[in-house]
Amino acid sequence: MTEYLSCVFIDSRGRHTNRKYEVETQTLKADYGTLATAFAAEIEAITDLGLVSVTLLRPLGVSFAVTADSNVDVGATFNGLVYDGEGKQASIKMPGFKMSLVDPDGSIPIDDADVDAFLDRFLQAAGDFLLSDGEQMASWTKGSLDR
Repeated sequence: MTEYLSCVFIDSRGRHTNRKYEVETQTLKADYGTLATAFAAEIEAITDLGLVSVTLLRPLGVSFAVTADSNVDVGATFNGLVYDGEGKQASIKMPGFKMSLVDPDGSIPIDDADVDAFLDRFLQAAGDFLLSDGEQMASWTKGSLDR
């Protein structure tokens, strides 16, 4: 299985960039931490950027084929209310969204079975996925095609 260390860097202007480095499979889980720590020290010696994080990526072999005429520039945004967020709203984006799921006015029905199955993953009541800041959603309120 191919594994990677994904490094997030930051410059003095607050801009981030990512790099992914393939690594050999390590014997023990702790060996990845040792490897990442040593690699970070080596990177620090050759870059002026700051290192924000190093993450181990272990692809699971789950994939599907690309659809003809797909486009990474066509995306969708889903908005909702954060669980225990006292009215706080949050959103999640999905790139390459299927145009067949978009209404003529650019809205996306969040009650569509496929859309609902995806969004349910982020709900506190039923989901096992978190938003980027570690929160879960209480409910989803709308979906729309990005401009």
